[in-house]
Amino acid sequence: MEFLIQKIASCCSTQQLDLFEAYLAAKNQLLSKKLIHHLKTTPYQNIDFYCKAVYENASKETLKKFNQLNHHTLNYFSFISQHFPSFLTQNISKIEWIIYHDKQDEAIEKLKLLVEVAKKFEDYGLLIHLFEITQQNKLLSTTIGKQLNLESNKEHLTLFSELRILLQKQDELTSTTLIEEQKVLNPKDLDFFKNHFNSSSLSIQIIARQSYLNLLSNYNHKSFYDKNILELIEYTKKLAEKHAYLIIAQHREKLMSLDYMLVKHTRLTLGEKEINKTCSSIINKWQKFYHANNQLDSGLMLALSIKGSFFITDYYCKPLNDKLQQEVKEIISLFEELSNKLDWEKVNYLKYINFYNVYAMFLILDNQEKTSIKLIEKVLHEYQQKTFKKMYDGLFVVLLMAHFQDKSFDEVVENYSRYKKLTKNFVSMEENDLVIKAIYYIAQLKIAPKNQYENKLNQVLNALKNNPHLNNNLLLVERVMGKVP
Repeated sequence: MEFLIQKIASCCSTQQLDLFEAYLAAKNQLLSKKLIHHLKTTPYQNIDFYCKAVYENASKETLKKFNQLNHHTLNYFSFISQHFPSFLTQNISKIEWIIYHDKQDEAIEKLKLLVEVAKKFEDYGLLIHLFEITQQNKLLSTTIGKQLNLESNKEHLTLFSELRILLQKQDELTSTTLIEEQKVLNPKDLDFFKNHFNSSSLSIQIIARQSYLNLLSNYNHKSFYDKNILELIEYTKKLAEKHAYLIIAQHREKLMSLDYMLVKHTRLTLGEKEINKTCSSIINKWQKFYHANNQLDSGLMLALSIKGSFFITDYYCKPLNDKLQQEVKEIISLFEELSNKLDWEKVNYLKYINFYNVYAMFLILDNQEKTSIKLIEKVLHEYQQKTFKKMYDGLFVVLLMAHFQDKSFDEVVENYSRYKKLTKNFVSMEENDLVIKAIYYIAQLKIAPKNQYENKLNQVLNALKNNPHLNNNLLLVERVMGKVP
């Protein structure tokens, strides 16, 4: 086999390549689809054959285009890495069968090919396994020795271990329970991830940077909004996209968080058009084409969460134009469809809560505040025995907005008391907490104007004014007060 994409395709099953073809067609990558089709149906031809099959000739200039197509197609293998992260490992049983039948030359060729692809995809677990296989056969050990020797195996073991530790440590440090207990980010944890920024492994570089950023974001650390952090987000995002085929693509939510953090960081500079474009880009980039209808798609949910957050901040108490009204209605229809199709027994309860919280935001924008209230109350009732303190501010800001829009000012007051009792002054997102307080004080002033509420409302306004990152939230509160259109 002559070129990398040919070798990678040979490691995939026919069923996987069928799905990959359909995926490329859905992404309108028709030349890549054509290439994969021919690699699947006639896998052992030379490079000129495939060049002619795709471009109808194999001239020198066309071969240049063909090489560019190969490079372009490589990143689309992220589809395979995401959905079939063991696609390379499935070749081990074939190699073992060949070794059993004493076909040494064929085994050597297949091992060399698999090692080359595994190194490209940074599948360290497989490389460790392949080393163990070669050590059981003297001929294989000597012939594959340049690719898999003791020193390289030690390196693969180290990288495999480091990557697992990075992933596990990130999960531990960003758990809701730990954040609620710890509240303050430990600088040593940041340093731990920072120490891996210059690893020889691209996978470790990406995960280490993403973990570092994710800690700052989850703990709402003030330095998250520093300029150098924006540069780090953009660099990490580009690095992940440039090497999207890596086996770490299976950790979709972690890689998706880079898109979320970019929007979170730059939201003050983005207008309506840019926000919509960014969210659409995320949906296009991450939405699965072959997901089970009864499971929640994390990529789609992330984009909807971002869009819901910005929409409710920018358009609450503000008329929507026809285009936005139509978009909101289409999103609500999507939520209704998902709500009926999803098998909630298979969905983590925190994702369930977030789903209905975001759904409720869009209902408010569509003037369906009563339905929005029912959804939030349903969630609070169903999971009253569960711990999700970090999510209370997100739920109650929507609940209070819905009651305020319904002009149920007494309900706003009552639910503010519930919020205070449940959170016991724990603040997850400062902007949500300030908006909740503002709506509460405005509701109190609607019921019976008193200086104490006027003064407290002014304190909230000052807090919003003093934080340039909360300007959109300030505008939201001013709209609720009736100060701005």
